[in-house]
Formats: sequence, C-alpha cells, structure tokens
Amino acid sequence: MTARDHIDDSAAPLVEHLKELRNRIIYSILAFAVCFIIGYVFWQPIFAFLASPMCKVLTERGQECQLVLIKMQEGFFVAIRIAMWGGFALAFPIIAYQLWRFVAPGLYRSEKNAFLPFMVASPVMFVIG
Repeated sequence: MTARDHIDDSAAPLVEHLKELRNRIIYSILAFAVCFIIGYVFWQPIFAFLASPMCKVLTERGQECQLVLIKMQEGFFVAIRIAMWGGFALAFPIIAYQLWRFVAPGLYRSEKNAFLPFMVASPVMFVIG
C-alpha cells in the first residue's frame, strides 16, 4: 500500500459519524420534501402525460378516453403517488450525492477511482431515463 492509497484523514469518533449521517439524511429528506411539493403542484400535467398513450390508443379504436375514479379518495391518492415518485425522481441526484459524501471519506483512492465511471454515468443515465 502506497502513501497515496490511504484512507482520507478523517478518523472521527462514532458520535461525529452519527452527526454527519444525521446531517446527510436531513439534507436528503429536505430535498425529497421540496421535490415532493413540486411534484404535487404539477401532478395533473404529469398524469395527463402518463395517460396520453392509453388515450391515444382508445381514440384510435373510436372510444372515449375518460378515466374514472372508483373510490372517493382515489384522486387524492393518485396525486400523492405521482408526487412521491416524481419527488423521488427529482431528488435522487441530491440523495445520491449525499450518500456519496457520507461514504467517500471511508474509501481508498483506488476504490474512489473505481466508482468514477459510475458517478459520471449515473446522472447521464438518469437524465436520459
């Protein structure tokens, strides 16, 4: 093992690690909450976008595209689900970054270099998806 291959100089006690973990979790939850609110505000256009392929097929068959809610609370839960998944999708880069910032100090340089292709490819694939 060479001098460049050492773990970063952060020999912190357990309490410091727990504080760092708490801060990273709080940032992740805040990012998810903000993105959840954004998703809830825009749930109707997202729902229309998700339902458009089905509506296109129904109109091609000569049928009316009318989605019916069976239960009274179903519309609310559809909005919440769309907001949750949309919020998670929007907040994922921030959550992944917070996870990386917590784990990275405990990795050797060679391990960090092994993760470099994944760190570059993950946001690119996220945007493409």
